Amino acid sequence: MRYRIKRAIVRTSLLALGVGFETVSKHDRDLKAEIADWEDGRVFSVGVLPDGPSVTLRKSGDRIQYLGQGDGPSRQRVLFKNVDAALLPLTGQMGSHTAFVQHRAILHGNVAEAMQASRAMDMVQTYLMPGFVLKRTMKRPPKLTLRQYVLKAWVLSTLAFGLLACLRRRAE
Repeated sequence: MRYRIKRAIVRTSLLALGVGFETVSKHDRDLKAEIADWEDGRVFSVGVLPDGPSVTLRKSGDRIQYLGQGDGPSRQRVLFKNVDAALLPLTGQMGSHTAFVQHRAILHGNVAEAMQASRAMDMVQTYLMPGFVLKRTMKRPPKLTLRQYVLKAWVLSTLAFGLLACLRRRAE
């Protein structure tokens, strides 16, 4: 029973990350600048081994598109070794850099591209997590401008609708 609850939390966290990526990439100038040099069509995924939940994302134009849950065909994959290893960074109890240092996650793909994706994920997490969590998970949490605080409030308020829409698409 505990495993199912942890797995559901990880699945929901990954879903929020995927929806958050799509939403933030539409509106945040810094994230758009970060992904501007990525080749169009770059696909990457974040998931849990051996058959845990995962999300797949693709750069499409000047934004990131959430392709859905499941491990799609991607050149680059960040895989947590198990649900317990994924739970800590996805719920803001540990930073992703710490998860890699503690061998909780592995990377399949190009390291340089993984660093780019990691920076982009940190930008998205800035909008998804409260400031006190960011202070614990990031080496140097960013200072947000007023415009970014407004965007953060908008992202958090619309996240529920995005999650519901994704769940509806999944059910169809």
